[in-house]
Amino acid sequence: MIGILTFIFLIFFVFFVRWFAKWCTEFVPDGPAKRYSFWGVIAACMFILLGDEVVGGIQFGYLCYLSPRLEVLTDELEGRRIRSTSSITEVKLSPVKIKEELVVMKDVDTGQPIFKYSYYRFYGGWLAHWTNFNGFKGPYFYSNTCNQGSGSKLLIINNNIVVEE
Repeated sequence: MIGILTFIFLIFFVFFVRWFAKWCTEFVPDGPAKRYSFWGVIAACMFILLGDEVVGGIQFGYLCYLSPRLEVLTDELEGRRIRSTSSITEVKLSPVKIKEELVVMKDVDTGQPIFKYSYYRFYGGWLAHWTNFNGFKGPYFYSNTCNQGSGSKLLIINNNIVVEE
């Protein structure tokens, strides 16, 4: 069903872009200039519609792939009581909106950081979610988040750490 809807959506965009290109080149005199202008408008529209999605999606994929994993900041973990703190920043110089959230788990009694991890949240369109980025098939490429701190739950369970809200 999604394939059929995507196909219909793409056909609509092809006809819309073609109509828009004809409308933009309506007053250009017939000849090679009109033909080049027509194809130039089509190329510009396709880049605007698809280029930012692909570039932003690839950037998101590499941020997820290269971001730091779970970092343990202390040697003694057994039986601690921890509370999480987080900060959210927006990734600059990206054609799509990407936010990074850094989560730091601190000891309730001492305030010392115990471990930290980060994850990214992606606010893009449909194309960037469906693109396979250079052969990486991780599940975070097909949703709007990627979490590199997945080992934190296992770390908490194995070391009898109590998480306070």
